[in-house]
Amino acid sequence: MMSVRGIGRALARLAAPEAVLAGNRDGVGFGVYLGGDRRRRPVARLSAAEVKALSADGVLAPLPEKGAFVLSEAGRARLRRQEAPEAEGFIAQHAPMIERVVVDADGDVRRARAVVAGAGLKRLAMLRDARGAPWLNPAELAAATRLREDWERGQIGLVRGSDWSAPPRGGSARGPGNAQEMAVGATCDARRRVEQALALLAPPLRRVVERICLAEEGLEALERAEGWPARSGKIALKLGLAQLAAASPA
Repeated sequence: MMSVRGIGRALARLAAPEAVLAGNRDGVGFGVYLGGDRRRRPVARLSAAEVKALSADGVLAPLPEKGAFVLSEAGRARLRRQEAPEAEGFIAQHAPMIERVVVDADGDVRRARAVVAGAGLKRLAMLRDARGAPWLNPAELAAATRLREDWERGQIGLVRGSDWSAPPRGGSARGPGNAQEMAVGATCDARRRVEQALALLAPPLRRVVERICLAEEGLEALERAEGWPARSGKIALKLGLAQLAAASPA
């Protein structure tokens, strides 16, 4: 019988950068090795049955080396769900959450839990190749960041509750009408930049970039939806972001 607590502890260890799950040196079960260094003792252990079940559930992603695994995107989502309070588990599985101070409609100050902005981009930066090196280079990550920022600007539109009839601050000749026009123009410009960037990509690459960078879906979910083999989503994502990076001004 699998130990839920033991599995959770092993997955938490496996979430560390460059951690690898591989067969133990004694030939019994599997161990989690930090930094991929199997000369050291494993920091957590799993049985062969547990590894088989976790792999079947998509929690573990196989490496090119037979019998070695890393934590998949689905596994990281499961870990976030397990570590979050019960009421927010299914929100936390999509992105990390933090506690913030907010002011409600009545002006009362309270603390609330919220999704961390840009969590999807942080997950992109954590992608690694088989040797543990970053999968995306700085230019590709910058292209993803620009696209995401423009997309978010395009979604915001005008701020609810803004008083456009108030007189302008300072001595500028820019009036409230111009301020509203500038806000609308900034939103339209952001949407135009997103559409122009995505138009550079072939349809399959566009779908990958949209779903990973904008919708913040996991790579495994994308591959299942597209009917692609494992790890092909990473390759398509890199190709798409490389093309966006090449088209962006330095």
